[in-house]
Amino acid sequence: MKSISKSRFVSGVQCSKKIYFEYFRKDLKLPVSEATQQIFDLGHTVGSLAQNCFPNGEDATPEDFSDFSTSIQQTTKWIAEKKKTIYEATFATENTLVMLDILHRNDDEIWAIEVKSSTSVKEYHYTDAAFQYYVMSKSGCVPDQFFLMHINNQYVKNGAISSEFFHLENITDEVIEMQDWVELNFENLLQVLNSKQEPVIEIGAHCSDPFECEFAHHCWKHVPENSVFGLTRAGKKSWQLYNDGILKLADIPEDYNLTFAQQLQVNGIKNNESYKDFPAIREFLNSWEEPLHFFDFETIFAAIPVLDGTKPYQQIPFQYSLHILEGEKAISHKEFLANPKDFTNGQTDPRKKMIDQMKLDFLDKGSIVTYNQSFEVGRLKELAKDFPEDAAFLFGLIDRIVDLLVVFNKRWYYLPAMGNSASIKSVLPAIAPEFSYDDLEISDGGSASTLFHESILDETQNTEQLRQNLLKYCERDTYGMVVIYEFLRNELDKF
Repeated sequence: MKSISKSRFVSGVQCSKKIYFEYFRKDLKLPVSEATQQIFDLGHTVGSLAQNCFPNGEDATPEDFSDFSTSIQQTTKWIAEKKKTIYEATFATENTLVMLDILHRNDDEIWAIEVKSSTSVKEYHYTDAAFQYYVMSKSGCVPDQFFLMHINNQYVKNGAISSEFFHLENITDEVIEMQDWVELNFENLLQVLNSKQEPVIEIGAHCSDPFECEFAHHCWKHVPENSVFGLTRAGKKSWQLYNDGILKLADIPEDYNLTFAQQLQVNGIKNNESYKDFPAIREFLNSWEEPLHFFDFETIFAAIPVLDGTKPYQQIPFQYSLHILEGEKAISHKEFLANPKDFTNGQTDPRKKMIDQMKLDFLDKGSIVTYNQSFEVGRLKELAKDFPEDAAFLFGLIDRIVDLLVVFNKRWYYLPAMGNSASIKSVLPAIAPEFSYDDLEISDGGSASTLFHESILDETQNTEQLRQNLLKYCERDTYGMVVIYEFLRNELDKF
């Protein structure tokens, strides 16, 4: 008889084919990605922190996750003994198995507490919690209160992480209301598993809601490259086309209602057409003031803050690269990379060091070129808020910022190779195929952020080699903006 855990119940509610595959076609499942593993690891870390809010509990975590019998027995025994707190309390019925993060006795009440690394209660959290309540009730332990314990996004770190890092949200009423719904879905999923027949489920928006399905590559294998699902900013339009039997961008009828950007993309696929609005580009670039400063931040955004005075998931700049273009070919490069130790020594805020270096590196005049200015502007505003003594300087930089992304976001310059994206990682290969990140050890911002964050938490990761790899990556990013700018200028010269 198949047993359904809370994670598989959530999977089954998302798509019954997904839970079928998890039991009968594990061979189709892709390996866990690095990004997904980081999410799992974060969940474990946050869960351990949550236990500190309810200290000295009994731990029912199994030694072997293929055998939960001891965990179930221990949980039953400790509940009977009225132990105050149990970690990973394990409950099972004939067809179910759940592990609750924290079971806590508050006076005469039994509290069920599920811990999440988000900063709010998500819709699928109710599904998760409602199933746990269902199984606990069936096994004879009905919680008096059910709480979702998530990260408090207003928490400001000051020394060691305190209990204020978490927010307890009572979701008891919502969970109880869902019990009939849970039972109906549970019975349906049992039928799916007992029938051992693959459900007939078409692809749909559910394939990525609430999670990207690990089996999507199998269910979507009929979807070709350059499909309607790659149509820029399409939303429901992609599904309308698909449901009308139109799968390829090239098959979209000529009279189909498309936006300007979508029509450019389709024309690119059908006829290899480009689009260039040189008057608009010229007017835009001519409004910039020389010398030009090509600027880019790298940030960490840790769920658990590592720097005093910062909040969970706050974007903390740790690095920047700056190329300054004076005249036609005179390019100089400036850069800053924080010392990971400055994030934990409590003596010097690395952001203050960064601001001081920026004061030396930026010239007194000249436009500051970014790619997606909202990111750099957001970080500068945050720095101005946290360092009011430097606010005038930082807002002075903001006043000079221009955005190279505009040229491509507005489709003033479009090549078919850009596809549906105006990101720098799509634009650069299209206009400068020789430009590459392939020779770098670090080739994307996510990796840069992760590795620097790891070097803060683990001093053995704080190496000179990492420092050089980070510097090379960030420098390549701003030099890429220089390449794009000079390409556009050369194109204008030909026009």
